[in-house]
Amino acid sequence: MRQEVTAVASRVARALFVMMLIAVVAMSTRASTMPPKGEPESPDRSGLRYAVRVVDGSAQERPDAPNVTTHVLSAAGGEDIHISISPYYEGELGAWTDYIGSLLHGSELSSVWFFILRPSEVAEWCGPRAFACYWPGIPPTIVTRGEDGSGGLTAEALLAHEYGHHLAYSRLNPPWGALDYGTKRWATYVDVCAAVLASEFFPGDESENYALNPAEGFAEAYRVTNQRRLGVDETLWRLVDERFYPDSTAMRLIEQDVVDPWTAHNTVTYRGRFTRMGPSQHTFEVATELDGIATASVRASEGTKVRVMKSWARVCGRRTTYFTVRRVKGFGRFELSVARP
Repeated sequence: MRQEVTAVASRVARALFVMMLIAVVAMSTRASTMPPKGEPESPDRSGLRYAVRVVDGSAQERPDAPNVTTHVLSAAGGEDIHISISPYYEGELGAWTDYIGSLLHGSELSSVWFFILRPSEVAEWCGPRAFACYWPGIPPTIVTRGEDGSGGLTAEALLAHEYGHHLAYSRLNPPWGALDYGTKRWATYVDVCAAVLASEFFPGDESENYALNPAEGFAEAYRVTNQRRLGVDETLWRLVDERFYPDSTAMRLIEQDVVDPWTAHNTVTYRGRFTRMGPSQHTFEVATELDGIATASVRASEGTKVRVMKSWARVCGRRTTYFTVRRVKGFGRFELSVARP
């Protein structure tokens, strides 16, 4: 243990709470308003008020914060792990530190604060129907239980799911937020953009369309990826739609998004020439590996004036897009530069 602190201030940047709940009701009983006895209830957002009190846009520390001991420990890779743990689980601190450090992670590990609490305390913080939750605040915070839940949910699976949200929050996926859409390569492979446009996926929906929320789909896929890597029993896939269940490619892309995050567009250059006898415009087919926004700019030789017909294109599902350069004045060479996601 590198140091021990005694107080934590948690300020929330925006109110997104991601609940790890069991939403399993057999198809024949979906019309029922209550899940089968013994199964956790369906996700809803009724517990959001339990997290923090927001005053004038800033969060105040909870006056009823649970009695915890806060530690800053070191992961095997040297990253800080901030853990506030209930005295009830204090003897398991080392095991939790080792487990957190074993998850696929990058430098974002040092920025999140873990609260390992009793189930009743988790309910107070996350809402009465939540097993765990994540706040993308200052600092980002994961609140989870230190013991297994019902329906086969292990405490480790709950934490891995919530860390998936933190991982996504720490990655870029413009023009969307990775917290809502998932990380760049994974979201492209799962075709999140096209599914959203087709009203098949619903980013940010924590209630009726929870199972079709790509944020939850990514968190579950991240959880499975880690369980496979660690060789532990895989928790049943029951929270989200089967389309999010990761195959070997999806798991490989998740790992790539963790260890080698997408950070910027790459630029490709196309060259052409306008002649007196040639066409007045040239169209270029641009291959695109990932979903996002492609932007184009053009420059021409002295005495030649050209323009690109559109300066940007949304890349969504299709792996090619097109940019057209039109001659405005004169004849000569030009270069079209396209920044691709």
